Amino acid sequence: MAGSTLDTVAADEARALLASQLLAGRWITSPAVEAAFRRVPRHLFATDGVSIDAAYADDAVITRRGPDGRATSSISAPWLQAYMLEQARLAPGARVLEVGSGGYNAALIADVVGPDGAVVTVDIDADVTDRARTGLDRAGYQQVTVVHGDGEYAHPPAAPYDAIIVTVETPDLPPA
Repeated sequence: MAGSTLDTVAADEARALLASQLLAGRWITSPAVEAAFRRVPRHLFATDGVSIDAAYADDAVITRRGPDGRATSSISAPWLQAYMLEQARLAPGARVLEVGSGGYNAALIADVVGPDGAVVTVDIDADVTDRARTGLDRAGYQQVTVVHGDGEYAHPPAAPYDAIIVTVETPDLPPA
């Protein structure tokens, strides 16, 4: 039964195992990123029908497909998210822009930068931003600002940013 105590226990155990695997693989190297992976419930950002095991596998989770069946949106693989967070060297109080939103990575960022930080996540697809907002609210990260818009233009009202993390496919980076 979805939402049961057994589901919660299974998710907690799967989340702890994933964090331990990322630590063992040296994808996670800082206490702040480790804590975020141990706290943020990845399964709340997956689409309906994704099992707890699949939600916490060290693999991407497809969240949207185009009419041709090709993936158009996903939750990136945890090893890659950990790597990006570690490379960004985020600190408490940092202001961060994420381009490409599934919600989960924005929640990880929000966890790392803490209550004095600011996180804006922007995506060009309204369905993606709607799902991100829903997941963030369910997971308790209401402080993340979700913007439906083109990441090429960032989100000037919240600028300046200490870090920008791009989680979308792009053929190049615009000069802006």
